[in-house]
Amino acid sequence: MIDSALFENINEITLTDSRIKYDGTQALPLLEIDSPLCQATISLYGGQILAFKPHSKRALLWLSPLAEFKRGKAIRGGIPICAPWFGKHSQPNFPNHGFARTSDWQLSRCEKLANGHIVIELTLLPNEQSIALGYEQFTMSVSFELGETLVIKFSMSNHYQQQSIDCGWALHSYFNVDSITNTQVQGLDGLSYRDATRPGQQFFQTGDLIFDQEIDRYFINGTKVQTINNEQLITIEGQHCNTTITWNPGQQLAQKMPDIGGENFDQFVCVERGAAFDDSWVIQPQTTTTAILKISQTSI
Repeated sequence: MIDSALFENINEITLTDSRIKYDGTQALPLLEIDSPLCQATISLYGGQILAFKPHSKRALLWLSPLAEFKRGKAIRGGIPICAPWFGKHSQPNFPNHGFARTSDWQLSRCEKLANGHIVIELTLLPNEQSIALGYEQFTMSVSFELGETLVIKFSMSNHYQQQSIDCGWALHSYFNVDSITNTQVQGLDGLSYRDATRPGQQFFQTGDLIFDQEIDRYFINGTKVQTINNEQLITIEGQHCNTTITWNPGQQLAQKMPDIGGENFDQFVCVERGAAFDDSWVIQPQTTTTAILKISQTSI
């Protein structure tokens, strides 16, 4: 259940469900934000922002037209939260990218700031799935500050008295572009990366990253800022999220993915920030670790 009293005095926020906005058979709860500064859609399933558009700019995020809205299935697009691990787990029966993106989050805060920004905070508490996977004493939270820019805070709290918690994570951002072949990512030049299409090998990025094939790379200890150069400049600035992951499946792989499809691969680029692999968090007992991500747009 959603406590609508949290936003009953904020006219910019309304509650709807995924059947109304996106079709489908299951009613996943959505918050719709329409303020003088921006429009946004946030799904409590997955704790995921699905759409964000400042009124003076184009849509920032890409949501697949073939996305499925069904519990147990990750929603393809927007910014899924991959946590508390990224990619495949060492245990073969554990789900890829953790349990956060397929869990029901709780609405914990809604606030309209003096500058007109809307803040939505969601929390994820231990549930049947997380407990079965060994995560019993934690609170995960994400907040979205919605204005001319998008600011995301992600945190993990460890409630154990003596036991640390491992948390590898990434905000799997799908950014809207007019064509992936006309897209470059700046801010990675000279950095080392691992290439998931050529496992076990390490490479160095030379110049801007371009997308002329399937790209699946993760950069450890990356730079603080990356810029996506397309019809607009998208600037991604992070604190305490040193891993940068870049991904586009290319047409051949996209054709095999029913929630993307071969005709849609050209419309998005993933430039993800987080703390994964060698950068993963180790959260000490009775402490909280937080990262901040600011995403802004500039017309060219």
